[in-house]
Amino acid sequence: MQEKDDILHERIKNIMLDVMAVLYENGIKEVQIGAMMRLLGVADDKAAGHDNELIELDENFGAMLVELNKSTTKVPDGATIH
Repeated sequence: MQEKDDILHERIKNIMLDVMAVLYENGIKEVQIGAMMRLLGVADDKAAGHDNELIELDENFGAMLVELNKSTTKVPDGATIH
């Protein structure tokens, strides 16, 4: 059971990193933990307890993305996303 949980936690961390990479590369430098939890399907009542917590995506985060080779394509200015 522990191995299955470890695999799930690793997948969740990778999804979170990918989402934060997209946000960072599009100029968003703070991520609200409660909002991230909701994106991942956590119930609103549980996520609400983390609405005041933030992760700052600073230059160190950008450097980490380069090191991990986690680059995304930036959405062009003026593009409409549906």
